[in-house]
Amino acid sequence: MHPPIPTYFYAMHIVVNNIYLQGNHPHGNHFVQHLFGYLIDKHPEHHFYFLVDKSDNNNYPKADNATIIAINSSIKNIASLKIWDTIRLPKMLKQLKANILIQPNGLTAAPKLPQLMLVIDQLWMQKQSSVSAFLRWYHRVFMKQGIHKAAQIVTLAEQTRQDLLSNYPTASGKISLVYSAASSLFHPVEYDQKQQTKDGYADGREYFFYTGIHHSTKNILELLKAFTLFKRWQKSNMKLLVAGTIAAEKNGIIQKLSSYKYKDDVVLLPSITEQQLAQITAAAYAVIHPFFHEPLSMPILSSMQCGVPVITINANNIEEIGGDTCLYVSPYDSEALANEMKLLYRDELLSRLLVEKGLQQSAVFNWERTGELFWDAVLKAVAN
Repeated sequence: MHPPIPTYFYAMHIVVNNIYLQGNHPHGNHFVQHLFGYLIDKHPEHHFYFLVDKSDNNNYPKADNATIIAINSSIKNIASLKIWDTIRLPKMLKQLKANILIQPNGLTAAPKLPQLMLVIDQLWMQKQSSVSAFLRWYHRVFMKQGIHKAAQIVTLAEQTRQDLLSNYPTASGKISLVYSAASSLFHPVEYDQKQQTKDGYADGREYFFYTGIHHSTKNILELLKAFTLFKRWQKSNMKLLVAGTIAAEKNGIIQKLSSYKYKDDVVLLPSITEQQLAQITAAAYAVIHPFFHEPLSMPILSSMQCGVPVITINANNIEEIGGDTCLYVSPYDSEALANEMKLLYRDELLSRLLVEKGLQQSAVFNWERTGELFWDAVLKAVAN
């Protein structure tokens, strides 16, 4: 049963401050969009307001009970952030008559109203992440204060929950675990559709698909080393498709690829839509999940939901989602990755088994389950 909700909050004004996900967190944005798409449809009696940066893609749910407010946040330093937190945001919440503030990957602000902190990941703890150095510093300095102010905290992985409890004991008793889910765009496709995708992106050949957000040089180097070993061992015409932006560094990967032995078998896809991502995933021979600084489970669930085998990192927050449906390797061992690629290439029985298990496992993680668990946390925050 849901926690009781006070009668004067029956028609709530729910404000989602998505500023902290602006531009640098596609998977986080996708999670928020899908989650609230479900909640908006499920709870038409409440009104949802989304505060997003003008530079954001604004792919948020559109409905009579949803309003998107595009603002120029200009959060670039401590002064601008303090102005937003203590002046601009409180004024906006008052104008919207907010009953609760939800902050994805953000810290709770000054206003005295129920606040829910949604911890999508801990990228702010990692130096080589897509989060700006300023926001990483801000999270490290003010996270303790934010957790103290939050009425409820939601995490997407048990490992994240344990890390928060270990570092911030005051979070005890107010953390809820809500797993992610995959978009309905991701599903198995027929042979003809697979072949059409292969013709369009891989010259009609089978391919490994490597997908993520912002790839570091280390990510790509480990991948290319593994692909080199695989090609050397198997003498295969298999291709490698890489989706996502690659870090722009002096003498970086783009330049090195020009002299890479198998450069003609590597296809870079820096900018594709979610629909294209789903099509390419569903037609892949196998998906390789990034090894460094890509903690979200959505890409793994998306691949499993498409009926595609997955090779990924042996990290706790990933294994609690993948279970025995994925192949796991150390993030520092390109030879181990090459061996798993070779294993999938040679063992069709194993590949089919992983596909069957993956489809069953991904069915457990759906937006109805995620939405209901998250809504419970919302009601707990309001009741407090």
